[in-house]
Amino acid sequence: MTKEILELMSDIVNVRNYKEKEIPKETLENMYEGFRCGPASISTQARELVIIENKSSSQALVEATLNPYLTKDSYGAQKWIITAPFVSVVIIEMRRAIARVGESGLSFAMQESEASIQNMRLIAKSEGLVTATIREFDGEKLKKNLNLPWYVIPVAIVTAGYPMEEESENTPKLEMMEVVSKNRWT
Repeated sequence: MTKEILELMSDIVNVRNYKEKEIPKETLENMYEGFRCGPASISTQARELVIIENKSSSQALVEATLNPYLTKDSYGAQKWIITAPFVSVVIIEMRRAIARVGESGLSFAMQESEASIQNMRLIAKSEGLVTATIREFDGEKLKKNLNLPWYVIPVAIVTAGYPMEEESENTPKLEMMEVVSKNRWT
């Protein structure tokens, strides 16, 4: 089982082209459950998933996206999102995040949301889907466009769908000894 999980993990790459094929309800529910099962290190469970199901909301979301260099005059740069069969926004609910430990809770909530995203992507991959995580957006504009309240922080946009074509090679990763140190950082 470990080998299979590691294979799934290594196969997760950002894919932005999807078939026009509906994702079964059971698959979506499994993805939501994977997200929900993410860690809650200080028990605040401050991360949430907002599912975007209609084109007008998708368009409003796209209008807040930026190019990969986060250039402020590049609004609407991620137009491909509109064609994704599954679109979601991961948010942190600030009131819950800071309830126990103050501002430090935001850092914990961010880490927990990233782990929940990875869980959801692993489930999607195991169901034959490919995904993309988009962080190039103007958070304030996204909140405004989606009518999100002041006490949420958009963390990421996550899309999913069936692959249009055979996936390309994975991005090369550093060798194990380049990312793991023992007893001290080297």
